[in-house]
Amino acid sequence: MLIGFKRLKVQVFDEEGAPSGEPIVIEGKQDKGATQEATISGLSAEPTKIYGSNVAYYVSQRGTGEVKVAFTLFDVPDDAEGKMLGYTVDEALKAQFIGESTEPPYCAILLESEDAKGNTAAFGFFKGKFSAGDVALKTKEGGGYTPNSQSYTFSPVTSDWADKSKGSTMVKFLGSESERAAIEALVFHKPTGGGVNVASVSKA
Repeated sequence: MLIGFKRLKVQVFDEEGAPSGEPIVIEGKQDKGATQEATISGLSAEPTKIYGSNVAYYVSQRGTGEVKVAFTLFDVPDDAEGKMLGYTVDEALKAQFIGESTEPPYCAILLESEDAKGNTAAFGFFKGKFSAGDVALKTKEGGGYTPNSQSYTFSPVTSDWADKSKGSTMVKFLGSESERAAIEALVFHKPTGGGVNVASVSKA
């Protein structure tokens, strides 16, 4: 049983597949965004029955379905959102351009929660891209307003890195906070205890 949605971390990758800058952290700090809800779907492949001798003889069900993560986030900073979605930024104009050349970068994500016993729970996705939901503008009523949440979808693909993640789409973790650090290093292709940056390891 999961309790809460504590934190979302996003590691943006460059065109060579190496980590680009420090992870974006959304954890409820003032003016830096907050998490509200995340739904992971498509983890199981659809079963297909194979018939023989006039009976359902075998069930084929391997791999996953169309995995995706649907987020509801609040007050995500513009610069963080621009990096996640691949917007072109003009610092002089303080503007973001979205159009025919917009292409989101590959990212890795780590969602953090906890179980009823207080253990850290984490779900990591090794490689995928973000897309944004609709942008809604609404009139104020009676002099006040309720800020809107933002919706995003993360569409992961199978990891092709030559490490423990190869062939996997997601890693699920339940343990101590200190142990979670190793999962984060794997998901974000950060240097390990041996000093090797797995992002620099050639793909098999």
